[in-house]
Amino acid sequence: MVESENIVNAVRWLGKFRIRILAAVLVVIVSATGVYAVSDPLLKLLCRPLQDHPLFFMTPVDGVMTKLKVAMYGGIVVSFPVLACLLVSIFAPLLERGIRLKLYFLAIPFAVVLFAGGIVFACEFILPNTVDFLIQSGEGVLKPMISGSAYVSFMAFFLISVALVFELPIVMVALSRIGLIHARMLMNKRKFAVLGIVIVLAVLSPTPDAFSLLAESIPVAALYEISIWTIYLLERKSMARMKRVTTHD
Repeated sequence: MVESENIVNAVRWLGKFRIRILAAVLVVIVSATGVYAVSDPLLKLLCRPLQDHPLFFMTPVDGVMTKLKVAMYGGIVVSFPVLACLLVSIFAPLLERGIRLKLYFLAIPFAVVLFAGGIVFACEFILPNTVDFLIQSGEGVLKPMISGSAYVSFMAFFLISVALVFELPIVMVALSRIGLIHARMLMNKRKFAVLGIVIVLAVLSPTPDAFSLLAESIPVAALYEISIWTIYLLERKSMARMKRVTTHD
């Protein structure tokens, strides 16, 4: 009975936002179509970390499927600003007008910049060492013969994962606004947070070079620090507003 009610509620929820969901799917399809037109040079760009190692396709269909994967993942990345706006629009009726404006004109542009910055940072500083380390770890008895389709899936997962890690300030500020975290707590847990950042990046980008791992961790740790002070300033602003209201009363 409970499962049936959950299914009905889920269907109602999907029906309520079906136009936005269809719009999101349409935007991704249109973006993917545009990316497919430049899939060849984009695939060559993604292959730079491989250096002299070529890609292979194992069946006649794999070549086309690899390009379609490039187009699909690229379409999702290109559509990120529109998808973020559609996501906010779902919850917009529950928010005050001032908060909605801040989300549309401040939070979403900042999120897009962080997302793009994460992808660029991953391409330029993390991927070359990571791919080289992974290939060297498998060489010796084995000879690398890398599938184009599998490589594109790996690259997409890696780039999007790092880009989402760069959304840390947005997530932390949002959590602070609903009261789950506050600046003082984040300051006290700074050491553990930095350790967690290093561990996450070590998992995402395995490398035997400790200096490279440290260099990769610095920008994310800086984002954490920026988040702390942003939350601190917002808390000070909220306290000052409350004091003015109390004084006025």
